[in-house]
Amino acid sequence: MSLRSTFGRRLLAAAAATLMVAALAAPASAQFIEPPSPLVKQRADTAIHKHTDGYYYMTASVPDYKRLELRRATTLAGLGTATPTTIYQAPASGPLSGWIWAPDVKFYDGAWYLYFSASPSSNTFDQRLYWTRTTSANPLTGSWSAPARLTTGWESFQLDPASFEHNGQRYFTWAQDSPSTNYNSHMYIARMASPTSLATAATEIARPTYGWEMEGVAGVVEGPSPLLKNGRVFIAYSASATDSRYKLGLLSASGTANLLDPTSWSKSPVPVFQTANGVHGPGHGSFTVAEDNRTDLLVFHARDYANPTPDALRDPNRHTRVQQLYWRDNGDPFFGQPLPTGMTKPGIRGQHSNKCVDDWERNTTPGAEVRLYDCTGSNVQAWELSYVGGYYRIRNQHANLCLDNWNSATALNSDVRLSTCNGVAAQDWTILDRGNGWFSLRNRHSGLCLDNYGWDTANGARISQYTCNGNAAQLWRRG
Repeated sequence: MSLRSTFGRRLLAAAAATLMVAALAAPASAQFIEPPSPLVKQRADTAIHKHTDGYYYMTASVPDYKRLELRRATTLAGLGTATPTTIYQAPASGPLSGWIWAPDVKFYDGAWYLYFSASPSSNTFDQRLYWTRTTSANPLTGSWSAPARLTTGWESFQLDPASFEHNGQRYFTWAQDSPSTNYNSHMYIARMASPTSLATAATEIARPTYGWEMEGVAGVVEGPSPLLKNGRVFIAYSASATDSRYKLGLLSASGTANLLDPTSWSKSPVPVFQTANGVHGPGHGSFTVAEDNRTDLLVFHARDYANPTPDALRDPNRHTRVQQLYWRDNGDPFFGQPLPTGMTKPGIRGQHSNKCVDDWERNTTPGAEVRLYDCTGSNVQAWELSYVGGYYRIRNQHANLCLDNWNSATALNSDVRLSTCNGVAAQDWTILDRGNGWFSLRNRHSGLCLDNYGWDTANGARISQYTCNGNAAQLWRRG
């Protein structure tokens, strides 16, 4: 069995774990996304902004809901150990003396802004939207203005501000209770006149319409998070109760559409990200970019258990997590599944075999075999997925070679091996969304899918290419 002996694998896995811990102190290279999981404990509703000064800036809801805080670091991993700075503390009385929720951080027109919702202590659910600003280059040391209202056009429960720039215009999105229904919240958009005011009336772009948006509540769509890519405007949002039933939905519009027209927006009929792999209630997703400035990342919070205590709002253990966001064959985002807690080197795991795609025999020469093996989290099972021109190039961390349709074959059951990364069509793969966070990988040259041929569940099972059919032998996930 050579290097594949159980004893040898255990030694190698232990050595890889030691190297992984050491690597966290250094900036991540290329697109091997390896931040700690979770990234920051007891922080929910997280927003991370990567600024032109080279720093990541992070803000989030804190467990007591009594302050605005901001931290920064030059790496994602560094946010986990960065000391937070309190920007604003809730006073003892007045309209902001209750709870402070879900801040967002933006840099507009030479100034930093924190947008958030707050309430009076006499009615903590009477949330309204506010902003505060500093012109200091370093917002952690700057003097911030007194919070002021950002009015939306009518008075009701409102929360979760987020804004974005598109085609020379700024847009503001948020969630608010509508007087026309009994749902908890609808989602709205307006064009901004300035960083602190709206130029247009609110346009409703989503309300609860599916059963999965109403689990445990009258109906919730909240936490809008915009993302622009592939000529589209996407807004991820959160739905249902904030326990293990919390999940992400997705709105989309053409980049050339009138974003203030409700008919420009379409909603996914199914959730795009939900509880899996021991990670419960993933929600309030936002987006940032990796250290390479091109790999898209999903930021979200979740718990490690299903039943919050004493309830979903007061349980403090919603932790900030970060993982790679992928792109489907049609240009839509693919969220996959939450990575298990503690995993920093996710493999490509098969649904049928429950084993990971592996650089068999730890071979670093072109033509190296790729097979399935017990998932270990080691470098031979770590893969960099680089999104280039609508396709993924998949590089093994140990071998520094790419997943390749060997000999550019087109026949059924043809080999998949590792080869020098060269950007040819035989090394281009597309992600096909198969539902519930599972995907297939289709080769650009052959049009065939990565397949656990023979439905083999043994270590060393062969991987090849076969007609794309979406069965369990072709279903994969990260983790």
